Amino acid sequence: MRTRKTRKAVHTGLVAVGLVAFAVTPVNAEPDARGKSPSRATPANPLPAPPQIRALDFLLGSYRCEYTPPPGSKATVMHLTTKRAMGGHYYYTDATMEPGHVVGRSTFGWDPVGDKFIVQYHDNWGSSANYSSPGWKDGHLVFKGPLSQVVTPSATGRTEGVKMDVVDDYQVLGPGHFKDATRFTFPDGSTLRGSYDCRRP
Repeated sequence: MRTRKTRKAVHTGLVAVGLVAFAVTPVNAEPDARGKSPSRATPANPLPAPPQIRALDFLLGSYRCEYTPPPGSKATVMHLTTKRAMGGHYYYTDATMEPGHVVGRSTFGWDPVGDKFIVQYHDNWGSSANYSSPGWKDGHLVFKGPLSQVVTPSATGRTEGVKMDVVDDYQVLGPGHFKDATRFTFPDGSTLRGSYDCRRP
């Protein structure tokens, strides 16, 4: 059973993962063929990106997200940058948090076998998650999945943490404006809720 104090400590890291919490400098995920002989250059991907991935185009670009936390917690700001990667097959979302030093990345894609959207998350605390969504329904894109949340970062590679279930509920409110309502459910059934309001500068 988690105490209220532990849940509060966990929540300090959750603002980085509820949405798309991700890395300091966006990187180009395409292979670098410079300086390689033509026979060793990476061939172009013959398979075009799946059309379903375009449903995530609202994430592309740079955003400033204001986070409204549960009562008793401090509001924060997150800066996001999302770019296409691997020929458009995936979208990489990198983010930084203010205040604090949490940086992370979410990789969004389409699973053609499972017929669903997927997202994998990791950050510089060591937290990680895997979510999925069946797609847009009634103006909502809802991702659900397990999160392994680090409570106290440690350079030893071993530390305290908690596993919980996460829900990210996206809504596009207008051009360059979306919202993500988040819910974190702890093993004891208790929950924390918050929301991000994201706008392009």
